[in-house]
Amino acid sequence: MALPSLLFPNTASFHVSYQSPSLLFPRHSFNPSLRSALPGSETISIPLLDLGKDQRMSPFVDVELKVRDYELDQFGVVNNAVYASYCQHGRHELGKAIGVNCDLVASSGDALAMSKLSLKYLAPLRSGDKFVVKVRVSCPSAARLFFDHYIFKLPNLEPILEAKGTTVWLDKNYRPVRIPPEMKSKLENFIRNEDS
Repeated sequence: MALPSLLFPNTASFHVSYQSPSLLFPRHSFNPSLRSALPGSETISIPLLDLGKDQRMSPFVDVELKVRDYELDQFGVVNNAVYASYCQHGRHELGKAIGVNCDLVASSGDALAMSKLSLKYLAPLRSGDKFVVKVRVSCPSAARLFFDHYIFKLPNLEPILEAKGTTVWLDKNYRPVRIPPEMKSKLENFIRNEDS
């Protein structure tokens, strides 16, 4: 199954806050060609969550940030490597919203390791720009969490970045293991509470 882009240039609604997975993004006058960060990729996963007939993805969590001068490269735009940090910050905030503390996971001896991150750059950010990082969990499997990340420049919501990430739950020996039941339960509750 191909992973389609979630950015549909011909739609008209947008909400800033937690958002449902059926979110449609606004059409902008510049209308760039927005395609998936993983065109033609296929994913097969074992379902992690039992949400009944209507399998849902987590809602988006938004994190508003501002570009700092030390994040710029010699061309006066945010260095491409910095965007991975922005995505990580969004994932940590999503974890907090779900009720998962990464420090507690690490202190237990387990780890959440980023195994893949694909970034598609759409437009640059510059010093002082304000932007929002939107992140959600999509298509979780038994040992992996798949994330969708989007960065939009504020206030006009210009698309800046589209990214896909995969984290793997690791045990004390750094081997992939099933996501613990308490984590699965927290994610299920988060999705259900946001859907109601």
